[in-house]
Amino acid sequence: MENIAYIYPELLLLLNSMCTASVGCSVGSCYNTQLQLVQIRSEIQKAKLELWFQLKRQPMEDEIIEKVGISPERYHEVTRASKPVLSLHSRHKTTQEEFIGGIADVDGGDDRRQSALLRLALDDVLDSLKPKESLVVRQRYGLDGKGDRTLGEIAGNLNISREMVRKHEVKALMKLKHPTRVDYLRRYVV
Repeated sequence: MENIAYIYPELLLLLNSMCTASVGCSVGSCYNTQLQLVQIRSEIQKAKLELWFQLKRQPMEDEIIEKVGISPERYHEVTRASKPVLSLHSRHKTTQEEFIGGIADVDGGDDRRQSALLRLALDDVLDSLKPKESLVVRQRYGLDGKGDRTLGEIAGNLNISREMVRKHEVKALMKLKHPTRVDYLRRYVV
């Protein structure tokens, strides 16, 4: 955010003017909160480096908190908010392997855990379809936990014809047969 304010001061002026007209969480207060978070995070990083060179070891949390002069709750709040969010489908920088691949148990292991991972993988694959296709497949084959449904029941739920439900089902099944999706699911089948 501070880079945007530096490059586009007009944008900052616009955001601040919008702040007065907004209702609820104003843009200005959200911007200020974000700015404070960035400032405290940079102070924590600076304190860590200084303490590292002074102590010649990894500094402890209480030493960092004392150096920065914030409460332990605020320190934990900032560090928790600063952690990057990783998708299980993102790839490792050097090996290019998906992170979710490391979760699967090669030895077979616990069957419940393996079936839970298969369920998550199946949900991922179904979520990659169009919403109506995904919904039709889930309802048609009972993957939503409510049992198999007929074309007529699904058509009634979605307010479309049975023929359209059949077309969505055929399209979805064709997409599910794609080698990329099949290979992704094959890793979780024992």
